[in-house]
Amino acid sequence: MRRIAGVFAAAWLSTAGASAHGGSHAPDPALHVDPSLEDCEVQFAPELSQAAFRRFTREFGSVGAFKQMAPPNTLGLWRVAIGLEYMRFRVDEHSDAWNDTFAHPEPTHELGSELGYPKLKLRVGVADHTDVGLFFTMNPSSNYGWVGVDVKHALLRQSDSLPVTLAVRGAYTKTLFVSDMDMHALTADVSMGRTFWKALTPYVGVGGDLVLARETSPAVDLDTELVPTPHALVGLEASLWHVALGVEGQYGAIPTVQAQISAVF
Repeated sequence: MRRIAGVFAAAWLSTAGASAHGGSHAPDPALHVDPSLEDCEVQFAPELSQAAFRRFTREFGSVGAFKQMAPPNTLGLWRVAIGLEYMRFRVDEHSDAWNDTFAHPEPTHELGSELGYPKLKLRVGVADHTDVGLFFTMNPSSNYGWVGVDVKHALLRQSDSLPVTLAVRGAYTKTLFVSDMDMHALTADVSMGRTFWKALTPYVGVGGDLVLARETSPAVDLDTELVPTPHALVGLEASLWHVALGVEGQYGAIPTVQAQISAVF
């Protein structure tokens, strides 16, 4: 377990290092600096407005929300999938929503517009038509992470008389370690896919996230935000023996692209 945690931390540090960048000039707008920090951390500035907090709730919350990252097919009773996912996305780091919610170790240590992080994933078939999933991620050099659970149920399953599989999914995600806010996300999706040659499954879906954020910072006094965010998704999974490779794009408040490799037993 320590070895797995070490690999996970190394992956986080390498991606965080590639995303955050410094320079010889001061960024515009000026960064909020806390020299005691090792890396960029979620830390609300007194300048944070209600409108910027609402945008941050929508974008940060929907980025962290549990992504489907699997076709509508279910595993089957007591089958297990253990995966490592990596997600990339782009933010407007110079907007008030991201500049006034992050502090930086140096005045030139920007957050970076291209961000990404890995996730540990687990999925278990608790019935022939139903899977339960869990994901976890954290930035070991910063103060934020996420944990989430989901349930997926296949309403229709592909067969000789039915060309597609149709599934619904519900998920809950909790933002971890951030002292300046309390953030939760509820997600609902419906997806449809078809498997070809028992190995290749393209799929599409639509859904939405409902993100709740309550600020708990001494620096500001803001109202709690409850923000709905619709999204659409398209993905592809290829499976061979006990290995599944997947890629998925999600278009929402912040478009994301994620890839995953899983061992399936």
